[in-house]
Amino acid sequence: MSLKSNISTAELAMLINGHLGVEYLKETPAWQVFDSPISGRGIFAARDIAAGEVILRDSALIVGPRGTLDSGNLKPSCIVCYKPLQGNDESDVMCKNGCTLPVCDNCSQGSRHSTECELFRRWKPKDTAKLNSHALRLVSIVRCFFLNDMQRKLFLSLQPHSDKYYMLELQKAAACFEHFPKDREMLEYFYHSICVFNTNAFDAGSQGDVRALFPLAAMLNHQCTPNADHNFENPETIVITAVRPIRQGEEICISYTKVLWSTLTRKMFLKMTKHFECCCARCMDPTENGTYLSALFCREQGCKGIVIPVQTKTLQPDWRCLTCETVFPHSKMARYQDFALNTINNRINACSITDMITFINEMCPRFCPPCNYVLVEAKLNVIWRMSRPTTEEFTEEQLKCKDRYRAELLELLEKLGAGECTLKKLITEENL
Repeated sequence: MSLKSNISTAELAMLINGHLGVEYLKETPAWQVFDSPISGRGIFAARDIAAGEVILRDSALIVGPRGTLDSGNLKPSCIVCYKPLQGNDESDVMCKNGCTLPVCDNCSQGSRHSTECELFRRWKPKDTAKLNSHALRLVSIVRCFFLNDMQRKLFLSLQPHSDKYYMLELQKAAACFEHFPKDREMLEYFYHSICVFNTNAFDAGSQGDVRALFPLAAMLNHQCTPNADHNFENPETIVITAVRPIRQGEEICISYTKVLWSTLTRKMFLKMTKHFECCCARCMDPTENGTYLSALFCREQGCKGIVIPVQTKTLQPDWRCLTCETVFPHSKMARYQDFALNTINNRINACSITDMITFINEMCPRFCPPCNYVLVEAKLNVIWRMSRPTTEEFTEEQLKCKDRYRAELLELLEKLGAGECTLKKLITEENL
């Protein structure tokens, strides 16, 4: 089988229409698939779209577990129905047929699991007493085998990125079995499938331990201040919603990163995971629309100003103080940023909410500007934790802190032009 697909954008659009079917494809959809000036192919507004309007719903072509097992807190999900599994140890949640995958009793006897179950048993897992995250991540790729001809053609038409870590993922998965295939052509197919899936899949973490590939949604290109956002109706359905008005002919984009990350953090993440450098208007503005999310304190003696990256076209720019205009090398400021990141993250992972509020209000101002994205993430963590059931009791002053943090974050989102994004709804505690 050829792993290269040279189909045109028009042919791809027809394959996507066939994939969606009448359940997900409206008679007059609000979107069209065209060649994109951003990257390859993209999705464009077929008409004017209002803020808050659902643009599209897409059905998963392939769904599988993320494989993010935590041995200290075992909460695996069924790889078929995605429901959490309960058990005293790992053997309690494994398929009773011996494939070693986590499956509920009902699904272990169903047709959706039977073929992959037989395949895993044929390969003979080396450790039949423990769940293995590398084997779990392979489930999605195994499911590529069982696509029909049209689905396989659609899958292979999606753009893959090669990565040494994807090859390592395959090697670690293969090491889990006594009789994993060694045929070169088969291994190439495995590797290519991993590349396609990892490049295009969405992490549906809100739905459990799930990764899913949505062919239409995979066409959405990235912008650091996007005009659309996504959420999951269920593990097999993604919903794309406009966060602000979109004009007819405008490309519909989402963000591949967190919207409140600093420019350098976003650029590094995109370079490492998506293999491209973003050059959008936000990335080219050192002030990031006046939010100064990258800002650090000036290290020049006697100066109380802030420094920001001078040149954002590179991943290692010089930094300049906005007060004394001293220029600092990237290496020095990177160490300073890492110190702030590690200090705050260590507190987030270890502190009670009360101690976290005290740390943010009293300690952080000594080494980190209030606008820095790391401190912003800490405030977001406090809002999130205080909005959920907890045994902690809060004073009136602490509740006022939560309200102040919320107002600060909403102001940042407003400056960025983030619109009615999912993060704004979470901060304001609206129902999604």
